[in-house]
Amino acid sequence: MAEKQSVSAISARNISAGYAEQIVIRDISFEIPKGEVFAIMGRSGCGKTTLFKVMVGLLKPLKGEIYYGASKMEPISENPQLGILRKLGVLFQGGALFSSMTIADNVALPLRQLTSLSKDVIKELVYLKLDLVGLSDSARKLPDELSGGMKKRAALARALALDPEILFFDEPSTGLDPLTSAELDQTILNINSSIRTTIVVITHELRSAFAIADRAILLDPVDKTVIAQGPPQELRDCSTDQRVRNFFQGHGG
Repeated sequence: MAEKQSVSAISARNISAGYAEQIVIRDISFEIPKGEVFAIMGRSGCGKTTLFKVMVGLLKPLKGEIYYGASKMEPISENPQLGILRKLGVLFQGGALFSSMTIADNVALPLRQLTSLSKDVIKELVYLKLDLVGLSDSARKLPDELSGGMKKRAALARALALDPEILFFDEPSTGLDPLTSAELDQTILNINSSIRTTIVVITHELRSAFAIADRAILLDPVDKTVIAQGPPQELRDCSTDQRVRNFFQGHGG
C-alpha cells in the first residue's frame, strides 16, 4: 500500500443524523489521514448509508460537523460548496451511468460541465481515466454492453475525471462475483498507490475490507454509534468486544 501521510483529509466531529424523529447514528467521530483507505462497516441497518450521505453533503446532520481539511462541509441543498465538491469523487452503489451515453461521454460529462477545457484535452483526459481502470477499449460502448464489473470501473473512471483528492465507494462489491470483486479491490489499491488518493469505502464485505483497508470503523445498529475502530485484522484478532470479534470473524452478531 502507499506510504501514508499524517495530515487529516476528513474529520467527523460528533455526528448525529437521522430522518424525521428517528435517530439513525449518534455521536460519531473519527479522523481519516490523507492517503488512507478507510472502511465504514457494519450490519444492515447500522447507519452506514446515513453516515455516507452526511459526509458527501446529501443529508444535513442533526448535530456535529464534517471537515475536509480546514473547510466545513455544508449540505448541498443549502450551500453547494464547489470548492469541496470538486475534491470529492463518488462511486455510487449502482454506478449511476447514463444509459443513453457512451462510456467516454459519461466520463467526459463532469469535465464538460465543470471545466473550460477544450474538446481535445477532454478527450485525452477521458482516455487516460479509462486506461487507469482498464477500459480504454470500451470507450464507444453503451453501459448496457458492459458487464457489472466493467460498469463499476466505468463509473470509477467518471469519479476520477476531475482528479479528486478523496474517493467514496458505496458498497462497491454489490452484485459482483468474487473474482470481479477482487479485481475491483486491486483497482482501488492501484489508484491509492499511484495517485495517493484518500479512499473511503462503505461496505459490509469482510474479504474486501481485509484486502484494502488500512483502518475501519464498525457501526452498531443497537448503540447507533461507532463501537470499534482500527486495522480490520486487529479488530478481528484483538478486540475485547464480542460483537466486534463476531462481526470481523464472520459470525454475525
